[in-house]
Amino acid sequence: MNDLLWPASRLGDVLAFATGTSAPPEPGPGIIGNSESLTEWLTTAARTLNLEAQSTETTYAAFELDVAAMAPALIQVPGEPAFLLLVAGRRLTILGPDGNKHGVSPSAIRSMLCGAREQSVRAEVQSILDRARIEPAAQSRAQEALMRERMGSVRIGGIWLLRLPSSASFWQQLRRAGVHRRLIALTGAHTVQYLLWIFAWWVVGSNVLNRSSDRSWLFLWALLLLTLVPIRVLITWLQGSVAIGGGARLKERLFTGALKLEPDSIRHQGAGQLLGRVLESEAVESLALSGGFLALMAIIELFISIFVLAAGAGGWLQAGVFVAWLAAGDVIGLRYMRRNRFWTDVRLNMTHELIENMVGHRTRLAQLPPDRWHQGEDETLEGYLKASKAMDDSTAALLAIIPRGWLVVGMIALIPAFTRGASTASIGIAVGGVVLAYRALRRRTSGAWQLAGAWVAWQRASVLFEAAKAPETTGALEAAGSSSDGTLQARHLSFRYGERTPQVLRACSLTVPPGERLVLEGASGGGKSTLISLIAGLREPGSGQVLVSGLDRKKLGDDAWRKRVAAAPQFHENHVLAETFAFNLMMGRHKLPSRHDLSEAEAVCRELGLGDVLDRMPSGLLQMVGETGWQLSHGERSRLYIARALLQDAGLVILDESFAALDPMNFQIALACAVKRARSLLVIAHR
Repeated sequence: MNDLLWPASRLGDVLAFATGTSAPPEPGPGIIGNSESLTEWLTTAARTLNLEAQSTETTYAAFELDVAAMAPALIQVPGEPAFLLLVAGRRLTILGPDGNKHGVSPSAIRSMLCGAREQSVRAEVQSILDRARIEPAAQSRAQEALMRERMGSVRIGGIWLLRLPSSASFWQQLRRAGVHRRLIALTGAHTVQYLLWIFAWWVVGSNVLNRSSDRSWLFLWALLLLTLVPIRVLITWLQGSVAIGGGARLKERLFTGALKLEPDSIRHQGAGQLLGRVLESEAVESLALSGGFLALMAIIELFISIFVLAAGAGGWLQAGVFVAWLAAGDVIGLRYMRRNRFWTDVRLNMTHELIENMVGHRTRLAQLPPDRWHQGEDETLEGYLKASKAMDDSTAALLAIIPRGWLVVGMIALIPAFTRGASTASIGIAVGGVVLAYRALRRRTSGAWQLAGAWVAWQRASVLFEAAKAPETTGALEAAGSSSDGTLQARHLSFRYGERTPQVLRACSLTVPPGERLVLEGASGGGKSTLISLIAGLREPGSGQVLVSGLDRKKLGDDAWRKRVAAAPQFHENHVLAETFAFNLMMGRHKLPSRHDLSEAEAVCRELGLGDVLDRMPSGLLQMVGETGWQLSHGERSRLYIARALLQDAGLVILDESFAALDPMNFQIALACAVKRARSLLVIAHR
């Protein structure tokens, strides 16, 4: 195993081998010994190579299962400036410094990462086994079970997953996940299945029409049908595998896009419109995948049906009629798509109005006259019913008339063959071709129906998909892991929200030295929150620059900037997510929380006066909270937001109107905690 280790001095070569590109500059000696600086350097170096380095960890008990899904990954050996490069997970493969791939066992890697801890525990376990007089043949398995029990919760860190960034091409992400290979295999398996199915019925038909008494054809027919069983099982497995792989990539892409949406781009949208986009994104996945499978199978069946029709009594005349019927189906499909789009617009408008009414229920109940509570609802429902009827008519034409009408049209196209006295066998082939074409049309119309719905939904959800393409600021590699004294300088900042709007800020400058505690006061609408958004990196200034330790955000990168500047936005722009209380506190951390981190989080909460809240919660920090999960008051949420910002351990903490909802006593308690905990503190306040 020692021969497979990459020294820290060749860390740039490791990333080059993993990506097949030129090696970035090697990290400095001060970076290797500092885990945070190393993570920052790896993140920046990976992004310069169009990758993401995601820091993760696992436990001793779950390592053997988790490591198979980690590849490609970089693993640091504890106590040594050395690394393992995991390049394949199904059969664990390590790429050594010699450029060769070596197969290893998960337990060998785990022993290298936990060797120091294992030795002491293994000696104790062996002593127990000896006293219990376990037979030597069973000692190995018993020892492994006891080791898992004793060290199961030991955390194994120093692992970085090397992945494509969310802004990469979606097709590249599918290729990296191996979806394209499974899709090709699915196409081939379905083609083979269909050909075997046709051949099986040809065997039956030819022997019946020829009045053959040879019973061997029955065995051939049975063998063909039995052969279809494993192929059908393979097709089902491949369909599920493609659906899971493609769906996971799509969900990841949409989720990333939702997080990358510009705040100003969705500020004018209501909760109902945003919910409508989310609902449509779910429709895109379900309808596109199922409709795509049907369309793929229909294309294969349609081509085979055309050749079968051409080989029958109707010849190419009947095949041509079938192609013309397909064109008529396309016209009806386009009509259905237009009506579906209109119906979707009406439905989403109803969703928007419903959500807005639910959000403003208390305001409407208290201030709106009762005779106006249901104003406009009847007209909206009537419009929805009309749009639904029009779409249902198109749906019936698409799903019923096209496939079933072909049975009539196809048999009419056989009339010339009957009149000229075609053979019974050729007429049987033609009738079989009509039935095959009917099956293909049913799949095609069902697939078109679902794909049309997916396309209409895509037009609403594509905003999330396209937003994921926006790359994050990578930063310069030489600035990664650099030390910071925490000095923040805003120089001559100017900003306006639109080209025709007046400037909110004009030549604004601010300096926050390390350890400083500042209060920024001003009238409402004076640009205080805008200034904070520029400092936090949520917006780009029209002119001027913001520096931390002499470096701007483009030099440091988005991740490094968030480690240096943490902000708690105003109450209406901050949120409690439907997760545990600990998750809401620690979501700004750049690593998985340890027990020490959770203890620190609880200490900060109690210093902010949230001790009573924690004591009331049955599960403490692990209590599920959210809009309806646990009722937190306005002031309790404000202090949660303060704790979230303080726990990021940034060089500068910015609190924007975070104390406005607190009574004088809790205000003093929370302010004392913020002054004590923050390295540098900037508070926006009206008083």
